[in-house]
Amino acid sequence: LPFFAFAVPSAGHLHLLDPTRQAPSWSRLPLPLPAPGPGPGAGQALFSPAAASAGLIAFLSDASGHKTLLLANPITRLLAPLPLCPSARLSPTVGLAAGPTSFIAVVAGDDLVSPFAVKNISADTFVADAASVPPSGFWAPSSLLPRLSSLDPRAGMAFASGRFYCMSSSPFAVLVFDVA
Repeated sequence: LPFFAFAVPSAGHLHLLDPTRQAPSWSRLPLPLPAPGPGPGAGQALFSPAAASAGLIAFLSDASGHKTLLLANPITRLLAPLPLCPSARLSPTVGLAAGPTSFIAVVAGDDLVSPFAVKNISADTFVADAASVPPSGFWAPSSLLPRLSSLDPRAGMAFASGRFYCMSSSPFAVLVFDVA
């Protein structure tokens, strides 16, 4: 279905636009996200929308370090956390491609141990397949990306023909992750 979704994690809901009707209409669905916990930063979202595919929305933890990805289906209100990302990251770019029985999530970016450190850009890929026997889900080994690339986490990734594409602003380039 050609819906467009706009997440508002701080308000706990999702706006959906259905452009197929004679007069396009908006709907509001509650987000199946856990409530923010007490302590520093209470009242702020712990997760931000990072990617979407085939009705699934991937939310990324806001804290720096090893990231948590939550996959949410806003229609069924199913929420599934993935295992922690193997590499710690500050502000990664996330891509998601979902099929009928499987999905692939890519988390790419800089480990950024210091603003003055040489950038160590890499990508971690989570592969899940419910059709395999037994059903499987695992983080594939990290893959290095070109040194000194600068990924913009706001730009996201696009998926086509078994590959994720994302922009690097310095040097200006399109990076390709072959996950087929």
